[in-house]
Amino acid sequence: MKICTTILLTTFIVLLSSCTDKFDEALLYGDWKTTDWYILDTGQKINNQMDFSFDSDRKYTIDYGTEKEVGKYWIAVDYLHTVEDGKAEKKVKIVNLNSDTLLMEMNRGGRLERLVLTK
Repeated sequence: MKICTTILLTTFIVLLSSCTDKFDEALLYGDWKTTDWYILDTGQKINNQMDFSFDSDRKYTIDYGTEKEVGKYWIAVDYLHTVEDGKAEKKVKIVNLNSDTLLMEMNRGGRLERLVLTK
């Protein structure tokens, strides 16, 4: 019986630790500029603007150049979730996040794209 309890407790701890966020949300805070954006399988460059701003109140803004998106955000494991005010939730995969570089992958129109942003 003691072995079963130990196994169950170990399994619970492993499952609980696997649910924690992989990236520190505080690293997102600030303004991010698009430095590279391309389609993964072809390498084709996308020459559009998509600059982000994140604050500690979990509010974000995206500047597309001709329009802006405003809403709330959060990180869950390795995904950045956003909900534009009055719209549906979207999520993108965070590949890497450190103090000066944010690398994300997103599926847009059935194409996997990579977006590189810097502070």
